[in-house]
Amino acid sequence: MSLHCQDLTVTIGETTLLTETSFEVTDPGIIALTGANGAGKTTLLKTLAGRQLPSGGEVLINDRTPYEFDPTFRAEVASLIDTPPMARDMTLLEQLALVRASWGQSPQASFQSAEQTLQRLTIRGLAERFPYELSAGQLQLFAIGLTISRPYRILLLDEPERHLDTERVQTLLQILRAEAQAGSIILTATHRQEIVEGAGDQIHLSAA
Repeated sequence: MSLHCQDLTVTIGETTLLTETSFEVTDPGIIALTGANGAGKTTLLKTLAGRQLPSGGEVLINDRTPYEFDPTFRAEVASLIDTPPMARDMTLLEQLALVRASWGQSPQASFQSAEQTLQRLTIRGLAERFPYELSAGQLQLFAIGLTISRPYRILLLDEPERHLDTERVQTLLQILRAEAQAGSIILTATHRQEIVEGAGDQIHLSAA
C-alpha cells in the first residue's frame, strides 16, 4: 500500500495548479496536507484520485497510475473532494445502507453497518431525516459517512472539517485515527490546527 509522487506537476493552459511535488507514503496513518489557498491541495487530491491528469512527473497508487474508472483502483481508494451524490427522497440510513449493499453486504448487514456509521458520526438521531433537512455541519458529517461506508485502503479528504464546530472536529479526528489504526493511509487537506496536530505526518505545498 503506497502513495508515490515524483516531481508531479499540473498545468492547465498557462496556469500552474501544482508545482513540482514529491513524496512517498507507505505506512498507515494520517497525513495532513497543508498550504495556502491556491497551493494545489485540491489539485493534488484530484490527481491522486484519478480525476486529474498530471502534466509532468509521476504519480502512483499501489504501483499503478490512478484512474477513477478502474474497478481495482476504485476498490482501494475512496475520496471526499466534492459533495458526494445524495438522494433527496432517501433517508440518511437508507443511503448509507445502499452504499454498503452496492459493495456486497447483505441488506440486513448493510442497515446494521449504516446505523453504526451514524453512531460513530454522533448523528444516529438523524437516521430517518433527509439530506435537505440537515444543517451544513450535519450534511458534512453525512458526506463523510457516505465516503467511509465503502471499502478502501487509501482515503483522500479535502478539508473534511468544513462546517464542523470544535466538538465535531474531535469526532472526525477519532474516526480518522480509528481508520488509520485499522490499516488505512489517510491524506487530508486541512486548515485546522487540531487536525495537523492529530496527524502523524505533514506534507506542505507552496503556492505556485
